Amino acid sequence: MYSKDEIDDALDFDLFQGDFGDQDDVELSNKIVTGRKKYTCFVCYGDIQPGEIHRSMVSKFDGELMTYRCCNTCCKAMVDSINGDYLETEEGKDPIDARYALGFSLRHR
Repeated sequence: MYSKDEIDDALDFDLFQGDFGDQDDVELSNKIVTGRKKYTCFVCYGDIQPGEIHRSMVSKFDGELMTYRCCNTCCKAMVDSINGDYLETEEGKDPIDARYALGFSLRHR
């Protein structure tokens, strides 16, 4: 598991890139936290276990409060994506894309 310092840059990753939303949409909270109970990751749809360091974001979209949680592994993929670390690998693929693909496959089985 990655530490809070190692995944702090995940806060800069835009979970909704390209989705411009409404002018009244607002981010209320965006932080790295330690989970108190079991959650589901917004990106990969995997479990976030109690005690796991992860990202928690609360936003108001279309007048509704929404909470999004991203697991530790997805947060690391966000950091690697932001930093371009994947460009130096043999595959050269953005790791966050694989995490989103995993989530898509789990949601649609």
